[in-house]
Amino acid sequence: MSKQNTFRIGLSMAGAVSAGAYTAGVMDYLLEALENWQKAKELGLPGVPQHNVIIEVLSGASAGGMTAVITTAAVQKKFPHINQKNYLTGINKENPLFDSWVNLTEEPAKDMMEQMLSTEDILNLPSVNPTKEVRSVFNSLFIEKIARRTMDNIIKDPATRRTYIADDLELFTTITNLRGLNYELQFITALGKRKDRMTMHKDVVHFQLNPSGTYNNDGKIPVHFTTPEGLNKNMLIDAAIATGAFPVGLAPRVLVRDPKYINDNPLLKITHGKDHVVDPDKLYNTVCVDGGVINNEPYDLTETILTRRRKMEMASGNNPAASDYEPEKSPSSFDTTILMIDPFPSYDDEPPADYTDLMAFKFAAPQLFGAMRHQLMIKTDLLEKAYDDFDYSRFMIAPIRTSGGKTQKDSIACGSLGGFGGFFNRDFRVHDFMLGRRNCQRFIQQYFCVPASARNPIIEFGYGNLNESSLSFFRPETTDLLPLIPDFRISEDQTQIIKPTPEEEFPYPAISLKYLLSLERKMQNRFEAVLNGVANGEDPEKKKATTNPVVLRIRKKSWFGRNIFAPVVKFTSAQFISIGKNVGKNIAAEKFIDAVITDMDKRGLLNQDC
Repeated sequence: MSKQNTFRIGLSMAGAVSAGAYTAGVMDYLLEALENWQKAKELGLPGVPQHNVIIEVLSGASAGGMTAVITTAAVQKKFPHINQKNYLTGINKENPLFDSWVNLTEEPAKDMMEQMLSTEDILNLPSVNPTKEVRSVFNSLFIEKIARRTMDNIIKDPATRRTYIADDLELFTTITNLRGLNYELQFITALGKRKDRMTMHKDVVHFQLNPSGTYNNDGKIPVHFTTPEGLNKNMLIDAAIATGAFPVGLAPRVLVRDPKYINDNPLLKITHGKDHVVDPDKLYNTVCVDGGVINNEPYDLTETILTRRRKMEMASGNNPAASDYEPEKSPSSFDTTILMIDPFPSYDDEPPADYTDLMAFKFAAPQLFGAMRHQLMIKTDLLEKAYDDFDYSRFMIAPIRTSGGKTQKDSIACGSLGGFGGFFNRDFRVHDFMLGRRNCQRFIQQYFCVPASARNPIIEFGYGNLNESSLSFFRPETTDLLPLIPDFRISEDQTQIIKPTPEEEFPYPAISLKYLLSLERKMQNRFEAVLNGVANGEDPEKKKATTNPVVLRIRKKSWFGRNIFAPVVKFTSAQFISIGKNVGKNIAAEKFIDAVITDMDKRGLLNQDC
């Protein structure tokens, strides 16, 4: 493949919780379009654009990171694509994207809420949770099952070659590292040189497809699927689960890395004051939660990696301009771009016109947490290029739902309850997968395009030999736009290209009110287990701590207090705590169901069948 006639793409996928079903649908359609384009070129069919597209980076946060990992595994072999005609057939289990995000681990007699509200993770797993500690509000065991089912079944098929995926594809997931990476800044003081220490919790797990398994001293974890056990497959699974560990709602994940994967990676070794970020002689382990907490849309790092790849390629050819390379951004010259898939874009979140300066604690405290979250996620280095009207370095596929041709307010069915809504109803996930396919089709046909008048050399190479009739096949309506990824299918006799079947509007789903009310008892049982076990778990460091002798002296009780009064108080307190927990679980379950009903009714997802 000539890199001179190729658009290089980094696919970046935002966090979405259960709305990962939308991202999965987008990816399914995108891969289907690329497959048909590659096959048509191989068959030498007439009227086919001859330029190339190559995906060099896959990245994501939370559900987006999980989808990036699933996609990397899925493209190792052929699989059927799922559409509105076949999604109800058994074939849907053969598509890793649909199976992982829509089917999940649901069974006819055991739906997702039945599984997520069970207490198995707290009470029935002595081998992995001997202290019965509470790790999350919901039972998250299903995530491990999906990861194992998907990854363990993937082995590279030598007959499957996808020229639009880089052989050395880079993949990373963002994580929120609760242990943190420690950095130092040196100051000169009256006492001599002193170090100001800072801890960074924004972290990435960075992989690269590498069939030989050779580590190149660059921090990229080599991974391959050429054998059943693969290379670093378990770390890939851990990275996927860690980035999707929604705080409090889903269980955190322990991630263990060889220190070289941190110390050698320029994305993490951001200071040269020390030879290493973490101890080079010890495995680095940390508890991780959702990567979206700090970097939910990692297009910035994706762009950094694409730029570095281009610089290395130029340097290997002894190009003196390599060190000064910056990606082109104008429609006439760009050859590299980021394609963002974001189920919950924030472009509609306009700041309020008026600001009310409320200072009471009950108002200021929530604002503080919101401010901290926004500050964590801001990308100040990108703001200066935010308003370039001719910047073709970033595109986004975002959800747009129509009904009867009219755009609807709420697009994502899984978007209720902050993205957890899809776990309540499989129909929500099916809807969002199909919406992803529909949005992707319209996007690559009509918007992921370049004006022919811009005279981009890659576009001119790709479409230069096509006649007017062939060009009109690809142009959206009466514009002069030409798609980066031409979208078509191949006729049954494999002699010509034809228009793809339009992805039609898919019926907006609804959930039974009766079903939601039936969950209240199960939620009470779950919340009871959570309340009973919330104090469980051991901290080895605290065990080492001894009580201060001053505290022992002033808190020393009389014989009567220790032997008569204390047991009575303890007995009474235990009864009050028991009553409190019982009442608390009932109130919590009721309030939770009320919130679910309210939000789903507001979004038009509720079927009031009782």
